Amino acid sequence: MNKISKVMALLVVLTFVTGVFAGCAGEKEDVETPAATEKQIDDNTTKEAEPVTLRISTMFGGTDPSTQVFEEQLVAFEELHPHVTIKNESMTSVGDEYRTKVKTDFATGNEADITFFYNGADVQGIINSDKVISYDEINEKYPEVGKDITDGVKDSVREEDGKLYMMPLTGFYEGLFVNEAIFEQYGLELPTTWENLITAIDVLKENDIVPFAGPIAQSHYMIEHFVLSQAGAEGHKDVLAGDEPSADWVAAFNNIKDLYEKEAFAKDALTMDIEMAQNLFIQEKAAMILEGSWFIGRCEDELKDKMTVIPMATASDKMDPTSIIGGFSSGYYVSKSSYEDPAKQQAVIDLVSFLTSAEAIKDHAAVNGGSPAAKVVVEGLHPLFVEGHAMVANANTLNMPIDSRLTPEAFNILVKDGIPFIVEGRKNPEEVLKATKEKNER
Repeated sequence: MNKISKVMALLVVLTFVTGVFAGCAGEKEDVETPAATEKQIDDNTTKEAEPVTLRISTMFGGTDPSTQVFEEQLVAFEELHPHVTIKNESMTSVGDEYRTKVKTDFATGNEADITFFYNGADVQGIINSDKVISYDEINEKYPEVGKDITDGVKDSVREEDGKLYMMPLTGFYEGLFVNEAIFEQYGLELPTTWENLITAIDVLKENDIVPFAGPIAQSHYMIEHFVLSQAGAEGHKDVLAGDEPSADWVAAFNNIKDLYEKEAFAKDALTMDIEMAQNLFIQEKAAMILEGSWFIGRCEDELKDKMTVIPMATASDKMDPTSIIGGFSSGYYVSKSSYEDPAKQQAVIDLVSFLTSAEAIKDHAAVNGGSPAAKVVVEGLHPLFVEGHAMVANANTLNMPIDSRLTPEAFNILVKDGIPFIVEGRKNPEEVLKATKEKNER
């Protein structure tokens, strides 16, 4: 869709949304009375809006695939709402700088009016400080906010208190990306079982192909998948539950150690970072990589044509073979102080509604390949994207990443002070898990 078409499409969406919200601006009785609704629309149409400036902070900056889409959406919104000026404070999410900035802004009362941020453990302190308003409360006055996002998605991102604080756009999934062409070349079955995986590792090594592009020094995705593969969905959720480390988690980390000793990874895997591992797979020097849906965007179509994505092979009968890591880990939050500001409330509601419309979500899904939070059809996707969406649709369990239930500092114990030492036999899984638990409880 070119920019003009996109603006026209957004005009249609906004016309609908504005009409609905205008009808919702009065008391509830007015919403249910057609005559009153028409009068409210007429009042809002003829009243000249006061100028207002809104600040928005997102992760759609730098080389993020959604950056251009997001910036075009802001331009389209300002064209439709000339009284609103938007200060875009977005930046890249690479590293911890954005995470730190958002937490600092909320802690010092400098938060943006609308913030795109993570859920789970990352946002818990912000929620506890009463700095963001729940959409449950917003929907009491503006029931149409977030109307295009499915109820199932909304329920999946409710926080521990049962409330809905963020509106997601696209979800993600992680899985085992396989170069099928290499597997076919050596007559290998896809690694859908642990036995197939071990056989593939042996054959690939004999033919000087790196089986796994696995960055031991940045083993985020490996930790997720090996734990899920061994412990299953329920065991994967039980992050550090109980007084003693989970036997399944210990076995999962030992599985990584076993494959390391079996030379399933590159020789420099111990010092390799995620980007280096991706390059190894992209250059077709490695046959498998555990990655997220965003990884597809880094691959040329010629490589995509050779690839497939499947769930991690099961290491025990506790894992449902369709289970994957996935979900919705970020979305739009509304500042409570901004919502309660009479001069800003309507503009904030209009903007967050605009940015969470079906059309806006579809545009993001088209460029980042994520699973849309609304029921939209994304045309023109490469078949590999479609395979990924089908894997999500067929999954009996979608499991949020472990780091969504641990503090960043605790998860770093696993990644930086854990797996690299375990594979070399310098630490055992039990002591790493105990250290992680202690850090998480501080």
